[in-house]
Amino acid sequence: MLADTYILSLGHFHPKTVLKNSFFDDLDIGSSSDWIEERTGIVARRTVLEPESIFALSRGHATLGQLRAEGKVTTIAELSEAAWVLLRERYPDLDPNSIEALICGTSIPDFDIPANASTIAARLGLSCLSFDVNSACSSFVTDLHVARNLIRAGAHNTIAIVNPERYSLRCDYTDKNSCVLFGDGCSAALLSSTPRPGALKLLDTFVASDPSGYDLVKVPDAGTFSQNGKAVQKFAITRTIEATETILTRNGLTPKDVRYFTGHQANLRMISSAAERLGITEDRHLHNVQELGNQGAAGAPSVLSMHWDTFQTGDLIVMAVVGSGLTWGSALFQRV
Repeated sequence: MLADTYILSLGHFHPKTVLKNSFFDDLDIGSSSDWIEERTGIVARRTVLEPESIFALSRGHATLGQLRAEGKVTTIAELSEAAWVLLRERYPDLDPNSIEALICGTSIPDFDIPANASTIAARLGLSCLSFDVNSACSSFVTDLHVARNLIRAGAHNTIAIVNPERYSLRCDYTDKNSCVLFGDGCSAALLSSTPRPGALKLLDTFVASDPSGYDLVKVPDAGTFSQNGKAVQKFAITRTIEATETILTRNGLTPKDVRYFTGHQANLRMISSAAERLGITEDRHLHNVQELGNQGAAGAPSVLSMHWDTFQTGDLIVMAVVGSGLTWGSALFQRV
């Protein structure tokens, strides 16, 4: 008999430095505060970099390597530790020795080798199997899918998932169409086959990909983020709706049965369009992109974490995410 899977606790963290839309006016790249908000719904985002470091990058006065050497770049292990603090506060009885594996999903790693999960586990003082599973912005659901099936198969009982993201390090700050979208952040989740009061039961996961679109969204080696915006927007809305409907249908549900929906926090206009087409009313649509920007893989799980105390027993929550690859997926939860 396959074991059930529960999220026992969630944590999130966003850096203290806030970049409002007006910041990009000073970069002189042809954007304006009103233009950004009208186009994306985003009014602010967080970054691990200081504003002067971003100016230096945008003007070619500094490189990412120089900023790292000067200690001006927060590592993914440091970012993960901050999210882990909140997870532990919500689960003070957690025995760290019970964690058997840690999975990291990040788009902007610190290392090619070792696995970035190993640097995070070391920072957290964990001694466990540590490995990376990356599908860009859809990584959290992909990580859930892997962890759930390891737990269901009996390979592990308790698994941590950490999704640290720092797109601010790899933005082209001369491209107004992309650099205004992103914010940095991190989420942390603890999964187990053994429930505790207030946990989220992971009822199902669904993942898919279309490798023929691999070059539509990319960050090349030592390069910066780029995408085919028009094609990606259409893909994101279509696949968000499809992934949501797929996981609900195979569990005998419709959007009306779901208490809350959240999507990949790419931009507010996109996810609001998808939610509206699904028939999800605004009071059931959870999001944080307007104040935190597109946080990559950390966006959707940080929404769950920020609403951890909102969920009531029996609430069904559906999440749909999309990412480079092209990849997409969904997860279905219920508060127990």
